[in-house]
Amino acid sequence: MTEAELIIIGNGMACQRLLAELVQQPNRPTKIVVFGAEAKPAYNRVLLSGLLSNELPDSAAELASPAWYTKHNIELICDDAVVLIDRERKLVISRHGRYRRYQQLVLACGALPLTPAYARESAKEKANDSSGQLKPGLCHFRNWQDLATLRLAGQQLQHAVVVGGGFLGLEAAEGLRKLGMQVSLLQRGAYLLNRQLDATAATLLQQQLSARGLSILTNSEIERLNYKHGQLQSVRLTSGQQLKADIVVLALGIRPNISLAQQSGLSVKHGILVNRNLQSSDSAIYALGECIELNGETFGLVAPINTQAKQMAQTLCSKPAAYCSEQATTQLKISGIALSSCGDIASLCAKPDSFDGCTDYLNSELNEYRRLWWRGPYLVGAVLYGDTSLSQQLSQLITQQQPYHGCRSSLVLGRVEQGIAEPGMVDSAETEPAAVSQPQQQDAA
Repeated sequence: MTEAELIIIGNGMACQRLLAELVQQPNRPTKIVVFGAEAKPAYNRVLLSGLLSNELPDSAAELASPAWYTKHNIELICDDAVVLIDRERKLVISRHGRYRRYQQLVLACGALPLTPAYARESAKEKANDSSGQLKPGLCHFRNWQDLATLRLAGQQLQHAVVVGGGFLGLEAAEGLRKLGMQVSLLQRGAYLLNRQLDATAATLLQQQLSARGLSILTNSEIERLNYKHGQLQSVRLTSGQQLKADIVVLALGIRPNISLAQQSGLSVKHGILVNRNLQSSDSAIYALGECIELNGETFGLVAPINTQAKQMAQTLCSKPAAYCSEQATTQLKISGIALSSCGDIASLCAKPDSFDGCTDYLNSELNEYRRLWWRGPYLVGAVLYGDTSLSQQLSQLITQQQPYHGCRSSLVLGRVEQGIAEPGMVDSAETEPAAVSQPQQQDAA
């Protein structure tokens, strides 16, 4: 049985970023072993939608070649998930019977997709559980196997229903549409991307995507799946409406993968509990990325996870570095449409008394929209649609929380020095969302 100075469980983006940081440390662990559950080495999940729509080659998603691991004396074991951690003997055991001892262990287990009860093969399984089997004709859109399933669907099937109006759901829907499928997208809430956008920006987004050929239904959920001779035929919504469906794609969000940590007796709540050094309740075991919980917060964005990897690399090399969570800007591109969001937009939209006023800019012809939320002299939230060139400047104002006493009308236009308002801009104590005009029909992207 071999022993490694460091074992990492999980070979996703968080793991790969940690490895990239570790190999730059002069006193890095000399022997590192990585266990990955997938057959493919680490890849960039963010690019899955581009691969689905054939806008990118598969090679674009590769994060490191097999030669890179060999060069840095990293043993990479793919398609062999760790199933047991023996903390007393500092030993891990894999599904295929590999045994490895460790001095330090890092859990980078990622997250699991949420799955509603109607999608589970067994009615006894809990709603939003991620174990067990999906019913025929259903899949998630989270890993390389899902990508292969959807590519095949694009070649052989005609009607797709995508469940979930978040980033992943929108990208899956657009990818399948570009493959020639007729796609219906269901959003349980009142509008798309309701954690990142306000109603006005979401309406603009829905109008643009609908003009391309997507059928978008908000306030909609599946009640029942309809099969004939074992083949999925359609879905029935809670409203009673029937939609043709050869395949249903689930993109309802994620939850931290804590099963291995929980089985090993580590402290968990929603995620694996860690301190500011990203250390678990066992001093020899660390964790980072989507699987962790720090001060009640979980992490699903690339930026904070990259910061965690950088600081963990120092800690693992005997230079302890504490991770401090900070509000990050979410910058997305939905099939060529640029979006940016900073601040707790969902709370600001739900609680009008949590801010003093807004500054809005809307240009319906250009499909550009910006809204800034203010609490006294402080900028507390910003949404940008279409043109996101101001995102970095606005993000700094929000994260640094320094008072802003300049002309707000000019700030929303990016012309702080001029202080001149222009048509389309609104600055008021408490504005209602501006009316959105219907954009002209666009060619399919």
